[in-house]
Amino acid sequence: MFAPGHITGFFAVCKSKNSLKTGSIGAGITVDKGVSVELKEGDGSVFYNCKKVNICSVEKVLEYYKELRYSGCYDIIFSSDFPLGSGLGMSGGCALTLSKKLNDMLNLNESYVKIAHVSEVECGTGLGDVIAQYTKGFVIRKAPGFPINVEKIHINDDYYIIIEIFGEKETKEIITNESWINRINEYGRRCLNELLKNPTLENFISLSYEFAVNTGLINENILSICDDLKFTVGASQSMLGNTLFCISKKETLEDALSILKNPIVCKIYQ
Repeated sequence: MFAPGHITGFFAVCKSKNSLKTGSIGAGITVDKGVSVELKEGDGSVFYNCKKVNICSVEKVLEYYKELRYSGCYDIIFSSDFPLGSGLGMSGGCALTLSKKLNDMLNLNESYVKIAHVSEVECGTGLGDVIAQYTKGFVIRKAPGFPINVEKIHINDDYYIIIEIFGEKETKEIITNESWINRINEYGRRCLNELLKNPTLENFISLSYEFAVNTGLINENILSICDDLKFTVGASQSMLGNTLFCISKKETLEDALSILKNPIVCKIYQ
């Protein structure tokens, strides 16, 4: 199974004693690069792009399925276009792809999406990525967790998504910090209300930029590059990551790419 990368433009944190109802509201887009998984006979090691790793959300998924007769006698091998910890939903994507794979392999009728979502929430690696990756496209999350309450906006094929990754950023450090949460929720709810009034990609990227600046989450390097990319549809910082994303049409694509050092060009995956 393949899970697309997910770029969160803005969000608000929604906590509950019930992990299924914990999550976030906000908006994001999925892209045609992401993560896939395969299982091979082995000792239960986990690999991400050929490197042996420990991914909390994956461990949580495995714990759940081991209670449902999964033997654990397989190596889990993830192949991805993106590094972990870059704000592109790879922790959620790993949990989602593995949950679906094990659910199918064991011929279970479990909600693999719920298992993946709870796994990521309990690890603090994400709040809404799994739901958006399952839904796909330009996704507005109107309520946290389950039952899923999203609005999916169809987008024509005119748009390109350009990504440049500058390093890692710890999601957990932000979404468990009350002062950050208060600031994020104030602007995240405001942006969501504005997007629902006018649910276009142009409004989405504009609000994403406002959110990144007003919360103080954007770093100075990405802020400077966003200014240089004003001739495109727009640019901002993926939440929560040290990653720039830009939405461009074909006529501005080459000029946008010339500004960046290591751009990754994607299309919206819907």
